[in-house]
Amino acid sequence: MSVSSKVAHELNDADEMILDELATGRNLPQNLANELGYSRQYVQNRLQMLKAADYVENVGGGLYELVDDPRTEGQENDVEALKRHVRAAGEAIEEQDVDALRRHVRAACEVLESG
Repeated sequence: MSVSSKVAHELNDADEMILDELATGRNLPQNLANELGYSRQYVQNRLQMLKAADYVENVGGGLYELVDDPRTEGQENDVEALKRHVRAAGEAIEEQDVDALRRHVRAACEVLESG
């Protein structure tokens, strides 16, 4: 039985920039350090924290890739909620249920405003 060892991690500015770079493709700590203006050791430390949180993975040879961008968490849920409300609004139109239509349009607007 496998137990997840995922560690929660609050992102700092360096983490955000590292994730931005890795979102464009795999990269090495030294290249990231040069691109971002940090020391290689600092970038390596941040990568280790991001790895512990399961956001990045060392794919071998010191090469890192983004596997789960934490900045997009919840967006899929918002998209699914929006789809659900739009579908329900469409059904309300077919059933000529104005109250349900209003309710689902409001809910869809709330999803959009919260995102």
